[in-house]
Amino acid sequence: MSNTQFPLREKRKAATRTSLIRSAQSLFAEQGYDETTLEAVAEHAGLHVQTLYRHFASKQELATAGDQEQLERFRRAISDPGRDDHTFDFWRSWVSNAVNRVTQEDGGRQYRDFLIQRWSSALVSSQLIWIGQEYEDLLAASFTKDFGGTADNLEVARLAAITLWGANARVQRLHANQKNYDLAEQTVAAVDTVQKLFGHLLKT
Repeated sequence: MSNTQFPLREKRKAATRTSLIRSAQSLFAEQGYDETTLEAVAEHAGLHVQTLYRHFASKQELATAGDQEQLERFRRAISDPGRDDHTFDFWRSWVSNAVNRVTQEDGGRQYRDFLIQRWSSALVSSQLIWIGQEYEDLLAASFTKDFGGTADNLEVARLAAITLWGANARVQRLHANQKNYDLAEQTVAAVDTVQKLFGHLLKT
């Protein structure tokens, strides 16, 4: 039986999942990953903990669920056959929009706390490394097309992807460690710096 036969049910399910993810992120930022219980997350979302378990099997899965969903949105967007911008422009727009979302309410203070608490868990950090590798793979495939699509470009496309992802990760670390850090400005500056290194290889 197709999910499309029950659109309202699927919308409610998605809304519940989003509410749980947002509540978890808020509590992780406030009191830390280790100190936050699944019962507390469910209560914060106004739900029973058994409802949470129907969506997430563990706290680790819940902690990275937002990242997984963001990755899937990124996968669809960067793989869109109708996309006509090169990877640098696409990535600049993508990360700028992401930064706007996490800074619009409090300038990024809660996001800073969230980053610090999330990185404090070795289990979560290991999962985030895998997610980062997925981003690198997608960026490398896109750069390969930008650079001409030949076998000779595979390694340099991979290097460009690693550099771009690493530059963004460094900006996040600096944001987490510096209270007056301009996340929006430095996020774009990091993309511009990597483009100066590899932009001459663009064929599109």
